[in-house]
Order: sequence, then C-alpha cells, then structure tokens
Amino acid sequence: MNTPLSSPAILSLATGVPAARHSQQEIFGEFVDLLGRKLGMLDPRRARAMQVIFDRAGVGFRHSIVQQGYFANERSTQTRNDLYMAEAVPLGESIIRCGLAQAGYTPDDIDDFIVVSCTGFNIPGLDLLLAGRLGMRPDLRRTCVLGMGCYGAFPGLLRATEAVLSRAGRRALVLAIELCSLHLQLEDTAENVVSSALFSDGAAMVLIGDDAGEGRTVNGPRLVCSATHCDYKTLKHMSFNVTDHGFQMYLSSYVPDLLAAQIDGFVDKLLAQQNLTRHQVRFWGIHPGSTKIVDYVQAKLGLSDEQVACSHEVLYQYGNMSSATILFVLDHIQRCSQPSPGDYGVLLAFGPGLTMEGLLVRW
Repeated sequence: MNTPLSSPAILSLATGVPAARHSQQEIFGEFVDLLGRKLGMLDPRRARAMQVIFDRAGVGFRHSIVQQGYFANERSTQTRNDLYMAEAVPLGESIIRCGLAQAGYTPDDIDDFIVVSCTGFNIPGLDLLLAGRLGMRPDLRRTCVLGMGCYGAFPGLLRATEAVLSRAGRRALVLAIELCSLHLQLEDTAENVVSSALFSDGAAMVLIGDDAGEGRTVNGPRLVCSATHCDYKTLKHMSFNVTDHGFQMYLSSYVPDLLAAQIDGFVDKLLAQQNLTRHQVRFWGIHPGSTKIVDYVQAKLGLSDEQVACSHEVLYQYGNMSSATILFVLDHIQRCSQPSPGDYGVLLAFGPGLTMEGLLVRW
C-alpha cells in the first residue's frame, strides 16, 4: 500500500446478520442443557463456573442460522457444511446487493471478487456461486481467502488493494462471511466454554476502488498502509481444527497476555511507515476477540474508553463473528463516531499464529 494520495478507498461498506437473535443468557441456557444431556449430569458448581465465563465474555446478544434444538442430535461435519452453503449464499448475496445499491454500483461494475471465510468450504465455492447469482461478468477475477480466522479480512483487503492498484479504474469487492454457530462443540473444557460464549454469525462486504476522478464522492477512508506479524512460537494458542463433528475452536487463556506483550511495538512500526505516532490517530478499531483482549490492548496502547467503545459495542450486540467482525467495527466507527476528513484510524485483528494484522486508514 502507498501514500494516502495514491491509495484506494472504501467506496461502500455493508454488514448483515441472520434474522434470529438470541440473548447471551438464552444461549447459555441451551448450551448447559445440551451439555447436561450429553454428559448425563452436569455438576452444579461446574455450571456456575460456566455461567461466570458467559457473563464476563462481554457479549449481550448473538445472531445465528442454527435453530434451537439443532444440536440435540449429533451433527456431522458434512451436515454442518451443507447448512453453511445453504445459508451463506443467500446471506452473502443480500449483503452484496445492499452494499452495491447504497453506493450506486451494480455487480457488472466489479472487476475482482474476494471471499473470506473459515467456517465452511465447497467446490465450486461461494465465489462462483455468488458471482453467478449476482450476474457478475465472466472475466471477473476471483480469490478465496480460507481458513485464516479472525484476521482474514486483512489479507482480503490487501488482495483487493493490489488489484485496484494494478490498473486504473478497477474495483474489488471483499466479502467476509462466517457462520461460527454451526461448529458448537458440547465439551466442558474451559477453552471450549470460552469459545461457546463468544462466537456467532455475520457477514460484511467492502467495495474498494478510487472513483473520485469519475466525479463520484468518496466518503469512506483510504487504505494507507498495512502490517503483519506472526509469532511462530505460539501456534498452539489459537486454532480451528476439523473433526468428524464440525470445526473445534481453541482459544488459550494466554492469548490476551501474548498479544499485549507485542502489540505496542507492532503498532508503532505500522505508524512509522507514515511517520506517525499513536497520539495522531483518532480512531481505533480493535477486533473484539473477547472483552479481555480489547481491555489488554487498550491498556498497552494507552487508549481511552471512548477509543475502544465501538469494539466493545460490536462484541456486545453481535459477539465474535470471526473475520467479519472488524468490518462491523469499522462500520460502527463511520456511523456513530463521524470521522472528519484527514482523521487517521488504525484497525487491528488477531488470529491463529498468533498473527497480528494492522491497517492504517485515513478519511
């Protein structure tokens, strides 16, 4: 990515979730009920400890494609993936059409299409199925970013940026779509309870380009520069493993500490690309992997409660939607915080690796 004057911009941003919305207490009640049936009996003290984890997750509500009682019977990976494909296609189509329409574009205007997901897979995939349903051009260039977890939107945005910079007038569309609720695991380990208290379903689209020269108003931020850091010694602390009964998420309790130990140096190197310091950045979009992660990053970077409020609000209203979540945070910043021209923002996400991804934007 280059300097602000030559960087592409976000031309449109739209988010969406499945219609079914459940409170955290409702989800906890069903989780404990299903777990009790599987184990035969659930120790009341263990149930109270699980309640504490759910209460402290920072989540108030979550949306899900899974109907109540779906996990009363054992569900194979194939069964879960079939439901993923059946639900992801119409959800993705709806969000893309909404995002294009609100900015005055059509599917025919798209040159590159990037799909990001880690919760389902098929060949032909969402890229082909959605392109066909939307009526995109046959010379459309497609990319799938699969299996990268909560930071997956960042390599998707990087691929879109590279496409737009490769030729004047190109437009690239990124769709991040995750249906995490399909992979509920009925286990009473602390790590599984944490995952069950956090993950949810949602999707977001971003249209990247630079149409200011065509007389269009560009209201979204420009993508200025990005950075990536992976600590190969901590691979075991966050994972998403395929089993015969869905994908098993693992989130170590040490993740917030590991991130906090490295995040300040990582952010400073990102900002140094543009000779900036932290106090020159007005907006901070932190991927709310959990409320603890946001709190640790806030403390390490010296951010105010106001600067992390959007991250906490997205987590409370929607839960952790993996790769789509950071785009919900950016959307919340744009709608509720009303950035002014020239304001800088930093977006951060974390995932398996442990990997840190950062993106500097400017309105």
